[in-house]
Amino acid sequence: MILIKNRAFQFAASLGIASLLAPWAGIAFAADSPVQTLNSYRIETEDCPGCGIPLIESEQDAAAYLNYIRGTVADGYGSAAGFGGSDNVRHHDKDDDEQIVFIDFDAGGQPTFPVCFSVAPGQFVLFGQFLDHVYTAEERASIAARIAQDYSEFDYEFVTTRPTSGSFTTLSVGANDAPLDCSQGSNITVTPTGGVSILFGSAEKIDFRNQDKNDNAFADASFWEFLIQLDASGATFEAFSGLTIADFGSATAAVSQAVVNQTSNTGAHEVGHLQGLRHQNSFGAPGDGLPSTGRISPFDFVPVFPGPSNASETVLHTMASGASVGLSLSGSTITDRFFSERSATRLAIAEEGKSKSEASIRRKGRDKIKLKDLDVPNTIVIGQNANAELEVEALIVKGEISVPFEVDTYRFKAKAGDFLNVELISVVGEGFTFEEGIVGKLTLSYVESDGSLTQIASNSQSFESIFDAEIFDAVAPYKGTYVIEVSAPDEFFFADFDGDGVLDPFPLTAAGGGDLLSGRYSLQIYRCNKDLDDEDGKDHSDDHSDSDD
Repeated sequence: MILIKNRAFQFAASLGIASLLAPWAGIAFAADSPVQTLNSYRIETEDCPGCGIPLIESEQDAAAYLNYIRGTVADGYGSAAGFGGSDNVRHHDKDDDEQIVFIDFDAGGQPTFPVCFSVAPGQFVLFGQFLDHVYTAEERASIAARIAQDYSEFDYEFVTTRPTSGSFTTLSVGANDAPLDCSQGSNITVTPTGGVSILFGSAEKIDFRNQDKNDNAFADASFWEFLIQLDASGATFEAFSGLTIADFGSATAAVSQAVVNQTSNTGAHEVGHLQGLRHQNSFGAPGDGLPSTGRISPFDFVPVFPGPSNASETVLHTMASGASVGLSLSGSTITDRFFSERSATRLAIAEEGKSKSEASIRRKGRDKIKLKDLDVPNTIVIGQNANAELEVEALIVKGEISVPFEVDTYRFKAKAGDFLNVELISVVGEGFTFEEGIVGKLTLSYVESDGSLTQIASNSQSFESIFDAEIFDAVAPYKGTYVIEVSAPDEFFFADFDGDGVLDPFPLTAAGGGDLLSGRYSLQIYRCNKDLDDEDGKDHSDDHSDSDD
């Protein structure tokens, strides 16, 4: 073991640590550790390859990025157990097909974990080796109960003993073992400027409609042990966690609180990905648009998102994260988050949502669909809709763009004020290979009395994925018929190639992605009332009358 020396000693001194021996017991430090005090953080995510608009300046950049995503998907990210399924049936039988989740509190294995130091882009050396958090029986019981409570309105069972048979998802808690030479990185990385990058958890895929019941995720709250072992005064821990040690009587009790809260929130979040939830499902309340944190810009959407950025409740929701929507570190240490309206709707779709194939819809030469009543429990603890009845109708459509530049249409009824939501799922998820999917575009229009179309909203890419388009909370201006158009135009990347400040479309064919101009897709369509708390008690079923093909 290398006791504190050289630059590691200077770093310790800069944090105001008076005693050298006691705080560092059991910790091995590299001789070239940095000098600076930790002063900033960045939360990392591995849950959405392809998230955000990449920097694409040439055809070579575009082709390289496309190949990167091909390889990522080929390695198993987003894959699921097939696209099949008959029409108008539940995806899961609530009596016979319960989702079991095994919470493995002994997944860490080694009693220590490494923290790496970034010496150059992509190059790391060992910063220090720290003692793992040992979860007490009380902590394990509290975490398991809290995660189970988050899913209590759905058909899940959380267990802390590994099942001996049947299908089950595994949530590995404290999975932070890594080589001490930092050749594979670590969950915590310190930078020369005093910043720290943290990976609190990850899911192996986003499993839309929860088709795979044997998938895996991990949650790691060792960051809080790292801080208190790094600076025994507790000042650094308090600055990052938002917790005050004096309020708990000891540093041990304060760290326990941070670890329990972090593990509970992160664990529920990562299991959510394994049920098909994305980070944008944290946006809320419906109608408030983008998160008010400013983390997500309207310009992260193509076209630019035209709605508000008032969704202040987003950071209260389980699927929020620092990397995606700007959740602060204390948002996981001092609060117990819960599922948003959108997340509850998506979980209900996974359990009980009805589906239609494109072939059955067009059997009579028409394109009419009918959204089905969906039983969505209210999971809102505090917020605008805490006491509201969530009236939602939804349908999954499984279709295919058979030839390049084909446009598929689907018509449905809505009434004025409805929030209309459509998500195209193709390249990431639904069990396709990459080449089987499409890079699609969605257009939502109102059908005028003369049959002409007035566009309400469109999307080619969102902040979460440059591949799968999404329209969220488009407000229906009138009672009547609306049409969704699904297409795969020869546009893939949007970047400012000519420097005029406007994002320009970059053709798929030029990036070697011509095979993504045709392929299979799934649409998740749902709508809910603008006034979710429907106090008039009226039966609105006649407002949406339609024939069911």
